[in-house]
Amino acid sequence: MAKRRVALLSESDLLGESLEHILRGVEDIETLGPWPLDHELLPRLSQNILDLLLIAQGKESEERVSRLTAQILDTHPNLPIIRVTLDRGELFIYASQILHATSADLIDLIHHLPAFISFAKKT
Repeated sequence: MAKRRVALLSESDLLGESLEHILRGVEDIETLGPWPLDHELLPRLSQNILDLLLIAQGKESEERVSRLTAQILDTHPNLPIIRVTLDRGELFIYASQILHATSADLIDLIHHLPAFISFAKKT
């Protein structure tokens, strides 16, 4: 089984190291980081082939991390991002893909949204 390459970003060393410890215990995940949320982040992402970006954020940095997420999706549109807010126990999942499609494709996509999206709205 191929390993998933996951880059871990965190503004807190303690938080980043804790998540790194959890992820390193999973056999089919290769963890890079934790990396700080700094000016070197975008070049660092360009230098690595990743399957997923995991961002651990605190309550006080929500707006800054939201802007950073938009920047990352703009420069790396095929990189899925999961943001973890530990103070509220929430996960935010972001993915961007450019698809050339017809209206029939759009309707088909709406009908086949992943189950976890539908489940999240019911709770």
